[in-house]
Amino acid sequence: MKIFKYILILFFLFGATTYAQQFRFKTTSVSVLQQGTKGKSAKWSKPTPTEIIISLDYDKDKIVIYSSEIQHYKILEYLPKEVTKVDEINSFICRNHEGIAVKIAIILRLDVKKAQLYVYHKDFTFAYDILEME
Repeated sequence: MKIFKYILILFFLFGATTYAQQFRFKTTSVSVLQQGTKGKSAKWSKPTPTEIIISLDYDKDKIVIYSSEIQHYKILEYLPKEVTKVDEINSFICRNHEGIAVKIAIILRLDVKKAQLYVYHKDFTFAYDILEME
């Protein structure tokens, strides 16, 4: 009986460790912000309903967005968490498969309990509304 207890304890310890290091999200919509040219302000596109999977893997330092063109990002730096009265922001400096640097931020809107993932490129930004998958 003692062996069973030890096996059960080890299972929960290792199972919790593995689960806590990888997150999966499902998107509900996406918007795109194109940078304005020559003094024109940038405008967000209308949100487009979409269902794609996003994977955040802390063990492998990577983020993968499974859109029609799969986007792979290597996490180079974990930025300090920012907390305000209305937002909780976790940001990462990343590099895509072409070697281009991008910033990715997961923002939790505390007042409306809504999560979003932003991918900031030099000339455009993607904003995904996301739900955590269990």
